[in-house]
Amino acid sequence: KEYLKIPRGALVAKDGRYRVQLTEELWETSYTDEVALVAVDHPDSVDAVVDERFVPPGPPVKLNLYATRQVRPPVSVVDDRGTDLMPQLRDADFRFAADFDLGKFQGITSQHDLIVDLGPELGDGQVLLMLRGWVFPTDASVNVSIAQGKSVAVMWPVLDVKDRSGNWKPAITDLSIPSGKNKLVVVDLTGKLATSDHHVRIRTNVEIYWDQVSVATTAPKSPTTITRLHSESAEVHYRGFSRMFRKGGRYGPHWFDYADVAREPAWRPIAGKFTRYGDVNALLQSSDDEYIVMSPGDETTIDFDANAAPSLPKGWVRDFFLYSDGWIKDADRNTANGASVTPLPFHAMTGYPYSAAERYPADAAHRQYTEQYNTREMEQRWSLRDARDQRLQK
Repeated sequence: KEYLKIPRGALVAKDGRYRVQLTEELWETSYTDEVALVAVDHPDSVDAVVDERFVPPGPPVKLNLYATRQVRPPVSVVDDRGTDLMPQLRDADFRFAADFDLGKFQGITSQHDLIVDLGPELGDGQVLLMLRGWVFPTDASVNVSIAQGKSVAVMWPVLDVKDRSGNWKPAITDLSIPSGKNKLVVVDLTGKLATSDHHVRIRTNVEIYWDQVSVATTAPKSPTTITRLHSESAEVHYRGFSRMFRKGGRYGPHWFDYADVAREPAWRPIAGKFTRYGDVNALLQSSDDEYIVMSPGDETTIDFDANAAPSLPKGWVRDFFLYSDGWIKDADRNTANGASVTPLPFHAMTGYPYSAAERYPADAAHRQYTEQYNTREMEQRWSLRDARDQRLQK
């Protein structure tokens, strides 16, 4: 479950509708249970952001908005080698800080530090450190290899502050990572800075590429109007695969050019029953374990009523957040049941693959759902050579 901020101005009404396209570009199965468009209206003197870091499944996800003001660059940013990183981190421009050594595993590097001087004056309200960037993740095969050996340990990001003796001490041990590409991590430092030395240090060996570091405060009692829009129509069809490139050069994330599409299959088929093509709007209205199952190359076109949100008061602006609830399962050879659609996930499961004591709901409504929608069947026959060739292609 997550909220993703759509860049302001990127979503424009056409013929009274907002349109969103969900594409499945990778070698994976996606299960999309609910999608909603959330319009957040607020005075133009502040901005509205959400924390887009990765968090493990836990309590229900809420729209925790930060009304930010006085957003500014920090006084300085250096790494553990003393390298000045402000040229790369002043603006969100896809110029990334990458002064670390890559390790033998994808997603794991040498330990690297980011040392930020927030400045002497932090203002009123909550003190926020805002980090925009992306993570190059490990995959299932890398995780298995790390777990079977002792030469590499993953060090998740930790944020340190200076104590009264001038020594670093951990202040946030569960800082986590950006939840994908071009994501914003919002760190609330209120009450964490015990002295007038406002330096903070982030240390990790996860392959994170930061694009921008900012400091902000929150606006107290800033008014907002929130309107949740559910889809008016949704339709699944085959589209193909967007051209993939590195946005920002060698250190940028893999990006997709929607205007440049190839119809030919890019991956070997994943076995199982996917959602049949056509109208799927009923599947996106709530989180009910009745979802769209997309295969590589599929696209879901989702339309929302642009007139459902109220008119903007004078001096206000509107931000959009896309809410989604669902699962992704890649087809890595070490992913549990990665080569098949089943077993179908559901919200009440305690793990995946789930135990024999658990099973996907078998009541009449869910049986009708699977019989009506999950009828597009694909087959897959694997050999060792297939696996080798697919790995080289990936």
